[in-house]
Amino acid sequence: MRALMRWLGMGCSGSRSKKDAYSRVAQYQKESWALERAVSCPPEMLDWGTPPPGCITPIALHNLMTDGFYAPYAANPAYLLLVDCRSAKQFTRRRLVRSKWYGTIQEDLPPYYSIVLYDEVPRAKAPDPQATGPLPELYHKLKQLRLNPQVVMGGWQALQISCFYLMEQGGDQLLGPAKPPPWFPALIIPGLLYLGHAEMACNDQVLLALGITHVVAIADRVPHTVLPALNYLVVPIPEEDPVDMNPASGGTDLVASLPTLQAFVNEAREVGGRVLAHCDQGLTRGAALVMAFLMAERRATLEDAFYYVRAARSAVHLHPGLLRQLLAYERTLFGTCITSADDLF
Repeated sequence: MRALMRWLGMGCSGSRSKKDAYSRVAQYQKESWALERAVSCPPEMLDWGTPPPGCITPIALHNLMTDGFYAPYAANPAYLLLVDCRSAKQFTRRRLVRSKWYGTIQEDLPPYYSIVLYDEVPRAKAPDPQATGPLPELYHKLKQLRLNPQVVMGGWQALQISCFYLMEQGGDQLLGPAKPPPWFPALIIPGLLYLGHAEMACNDQVLLALGITHVVAIADRVPHTVLPALNYLVVPIPEEDPVDMNPASGGTDLVASLPTLQAFVNEAREVGGRVLAHCDQGLTRGAALVMAFLMAERRATLEDAFYYVRAARSAVHLHPGLLRQLLAYERTLFGTCITSADDLF
């Protein structure tokens, strides 16, 4: 991460310089020493971790299946191919939504953005070339076709635990029903925090499936209550602030809502509940508030929080006013600005 690289004296700000390599290294060291002296409290790392090559975690699969702008990308047949490599009997009994049985996969596959395979084996790495069975054989056949399949870590058991709400009864059809699943929000903190859009907060099927108990609505009024037992927190950040969200000019102060938000999330945590944060589309205001929460909760830089959230919901972006406030909040947390706005686009 570029902010961390600068923190370690490996930043790229001098890469445009015409100095020789030794001068650039010296410049990096000077910047690192200056930053180290300026930082009052060092940041903590925030990332999703890196799975072994050829693997995907159930959480990453959730976010892959639920990512999207106006609709889930998984609704596009060319976006994702999910392949169930268990027996036909197991597949027809219960399976992951939108998955196909391996026996129906054709040799001449069209190009897919992602291909994900799973079976009953709780794998911690991609199958070896010598391994036998439907999944290993299909995995290496796809690799020979210069495709990049991924294997679900933990297999079917891990999927049933982490993604039980993405399961469907199979019926008798090996090709699987075409009925689309509901659009679920992005998972930000496993077992606690989701980021989505307003329609998700009005879908009782989504709320009940995920066990949502608390809803953070970035809106100017209390939303329609879907389930009587839900707890609501309304954060009034308008979609278009006339002063570009500059608190100094009377605009919306995003950071001022953080103590209330943290208390609300902690309340959910203490009772074993789960929180859905949303604005209209879940791409700007909701994303910015979640980033600010991660910065406060995890002592993370803005850059780490930005890319952490974007890894879960790729379409997120920040308006200039929100970006300025988050940069100012980073300075408050660490005594200096570690993130460069240029690193976020």
